[in-house]
Amino acid sequence: MIRSENLTKTFGREATALKNLTCEIGEESIYGLIGSNGAGKSTFLRLIAGIYKPDSGHLYYDEKEIYGNEKLRQKIILVPDQPCFLPGESLSGMADFFSRIYEHFSQEFFQELCQIFPIDLHKRLDKMSKGMQRQAYLILALSSKPRLLLLDEAFDGLDPVMRENLRRLIAREVVTDGMSCVIASHNLRELEGFCDHIALLHEGKLVYEHELESMDLGVFKLQTAFKQLPSREDLATLGLELLHYERRGSILELVIRGDKEEIQKKLAADKPLILDMLPLTLEELFIYVLEGKDYVVKSLIS
Repeated sequence: MIRSENLTKTFGREATALKNLTCEIGEESIYGLIGSNGAGKSTFLRLIAGIYKPDSGHLYYDEKEIYGNEKLRQKIILVPDQPCFLPGESLSGMADFFSRIYEHFSQEFFQELCQIFPIDLHKRLDKMSKGMQRQAYLILALSSKPRLLLLDEAFDGLDPVMRENLRRLIAREVVTDGMSCVIASHNLRELEGFCDHIALLHEGKLVYEHELESMDLGVFKLQTAFKQLPSREDLATLGLELLHYERRGSILELVIRGDKEEIQKKLAADKPLILDMLPLTLEELFIYVLEGKDYVVKSLIS
């Protein structure tokens, strides 16, 4: 659905937000975009929304250039980090405004969402908290029935119940209406178990991208115990590619890249007292697989 080719965006002479970014975002996808502050996440979302014009490269929606194409922008809605509303307007008034802009705006869905996110329809939005303003904009965006929903730090200011409600609503729209969603966040934990794709943006460049449903990178976490604990060097002599080695008393926690059966076979040769495979969290996978770039990931999960 979305395809970028060598996308570059600069602000002034020295501030380069994106550098030759190339990626694809498929249909009916929940795409998580991770990056620290200043990584280029918001710029990328504004380019997809057609707000910014690329300095170079191309950005396509269904093989059509986005910028300047008002028909495409009907299908794309961005929920920004800091929502803006018409001066002095209420949620009810903004719903009337959105219904005149977006041809697929659903009054029925709007009323349903107002029950899920309890907001006073007639109170001035500029008198509400940031969290309430974000909920209001989410209601307006979802009610507009976009084909592509862009969320910039969507969960900031939402309590745990509202966060879970938002996840369920997005998942429902993806499944029932074929919507796609791109969620930019600086917090990896917020997106774990929710997105089907995860990408890591750093200093304007896409440094890692993967489909989570098929995330089989041959990386395994093990908890082992031996009568005499082997050192890193001992494990290296077994032909194991060790990504992590941590000793906790008489227990070793290892992360090893390779074939699962081959790893178990080589470790079993030393007759371990314990040899358990443990699940890897998404954050651990990023840290261990990215190796030289792990400082980027650690800053996102601290």
